[in-house]
Parts: sequence; C-alpha cells; structure tokens
Amino acid sequence: MATRLGLLALGIGRQQGRLWPVVVRQTPSSRYIRFSTSSSSRSDSSLNPSPSPSPATPPGEPKKKSPHVGFYQVYGRALSKVLLMSLLFYQGLYYGWMYLEHLEVKHGKEGEIKALEQKIRDLQEEKKQQKAA
Repeated sequence: MATRLGLLALGIGRQQGRLWPVVVRQTPSSRYIRFSTSSSSRSDSSLNPSPSPSPATPPGEPKKKSPHVGFYQVYGRALSKVLLMSLLFYQGLYYGWMYLEHLEVKHGKEGEIKALEQKIRDLQEEKKQQKAA
C-alpha cells in the first residue's frame, strides 16, 4: 500500500513568519520529496499531486521497442535517401519540362509577332502603291 500511494513525509512551511507542518506525498515516479508551501491555508492539492505522464518502469527491465520503430531504425536512413533523391529527380524533370515548354511558347509568340510585323509592312507598301497610282 505504501508503494502504491507513495511515501508520506512531514515538512515545515512558513506562514507569516511562523513555522507549521505540511504533509506532502511522494509518488513512486518522482525522485525527490516536494514540499507544498501554500501561503494562505493548507489544501488537499498538496495531498493529491497530478498523475505522472508515464508509468514507472523497473530499473532492471529495458524498454520494449515497437516493431515499427525497429523497422525505421534499420531502414529509415535508406528510405529517407531514396525519398529525397526521388523528390529531387522529380523536381529536376518538372523544372526542365517547364523550361522547355516556356521556350516553345516563347518561340511560337516570336514567330507570330514576326508574321504580324511582316503583314503590317506589306499592308503599308500596298497603301503607298494605291496612293501613288
């Protein structure tokens, strides 16, 4: 029962310059006794600390690893390299394709501009010939 509830200790607190006893509880997971010093009055919060986030494991037992953790410890570095290299390769191909597409559009518009400029010159020459005639 004592290990389940923790150890009770008698401490000394200060209130307005006078000393008074404070009862605190040590949980099995904590290593040090924490003394509660409330300034106005004693409360039950010093008797019931918040539960520990993880259960305490005996010091002799090693932690058991999940099979998923073991898999990623063995193959994680290789998988990350493959993922990174494939991502870089994909991005290189994507930007190369976009660059070639951009050049194709640019050459198409330059050709269209040249054709329209030539058409304007032809129309201007035709207009001059009509005025002269």
